[in-house]
Amino acid sequence: MPDPSMRSIPLMLPLLLAALACGREAPGRPGAADSTAPAPPEAEAERWTIRVDGVGPIRFGMALADARAALGDSLLVAPAGGECGFVVPRGAPAGVRFMVEQAKIVRVDVDPSGVRTAAGAEVGMSEADVRGRYPVGLRVQPHKYDPKGRYLVLQGTEPVDSARRLIFETDGQRVVRYRAGITPAVEYVEGCA
Repeated sequence: MPDPSMRSIPLMLPLLLAALACGREAPGRPGAADSTAPAPPEAEAERWTIRVDGVGPIRFGMALADARAALGDSLLVAPAGGECGFVVPRGAPAGVRFMVEQAKIVRVDVDPSGVRTAAGAEVGMSEADVRGRYPVGLRVQPHKYDPKGRYLVLQGTEPVDSARRLIFETDGQRVVRYRAGITPAVEYVEGCA
């Protein structure tokens, strides 16, 4: 007759194997403590998501030194002359640049597709799609230079955001570039000029 204590081993073996498997990382997947692992693509995209009040950890009106600390980026340096200029942080998607006035981040300009707003709007999107993502508060203004073009302008809705804007520049059909920031800088059509 078999030993009664041996009958429980086949029943416990699957439980033991499951417990051991829970403590292992999946093959090829970096561990949480692996500092060399690159950020997942969605985390990197989130870092550059444009909002009416800022970009990732950057808030419009933030001092350049604070923005540098928030991004961990020593390449954010004040423009020559200190009046107005553009800076490009290390790691920013191509075509994304910050406008700096009086050593403060006042605006971001976005030229390429793939860099989205918090509502998912981006360069290349149709005007109708932008209107669908911003069904309330979007106003249309004529383009300063292109008779077919327009500006789709969204003003911040909270009292603290009343001087903040998100401005989509279109060719009359599609977004060709956009910018976000605080007035009056965000409204400068020629940038710092």
